[in-house]
Amino acid sequence: MQTRSPTTMEIGDMIEINRGQYKHWALYIGHGKVIQLITPDGPSKVAFCSFSSFSGSVACKGTVTIETLQDVAAGNTYKINNYLDDEYKPRPTDVIMGDVDKLRGSTIKYDLLGNNCEHFVTFLRYGKSKSKQADDFLKDVLTGTAGLLGVLTAFTASTAAAASTLSK
Repeated sequence: MQTRSPTTMEIGDMIEINRGQYKHWALYIGHGKVIQLITPDGPSKVAFCSFSSFSGSVACKGTVTIETLQDVAAGNTYKINNYLDDEYKPRPTDVIMGDVDKLRGSTIKYDLLGNNCEHFVTFLRYGKSKSKQADDFLKDVLTGTAGLLGVLTAFTASTAAAASTLSK
């Protein structure tokens, strides 16, 4: 894992933002800006999410936004965390920025456990969608240390933070 001072960020660095109960992820794209995947929240945005009674999952549409890191962090602590560098080779900067240009402003599938903000930034950096946070949560569920309340808490916190970021 690479750790550098936030003042020495490089294009393609994964930024882990501490939101208390969970971590939000964004990817540094230069000039103090990051790209991120967020979900809207609130009564006017109900169409963005659907619940499957068959699988018990909640699926949403996420929006890809580009904002300043300071606005996205919103006073929370953050750090560079390229934790998969030992496992995967980061893609070249021009490839990453090509995808940034294609994805900016788009609406894509968002799933808390299968396609979240961490999956999004690992895909941009490595070309592979991974989420240690989601994997750890699923392991906890399978071993009985988390339950439906944990899922609802994480989902609520995630969408509330996304709504806060979207409303700026």
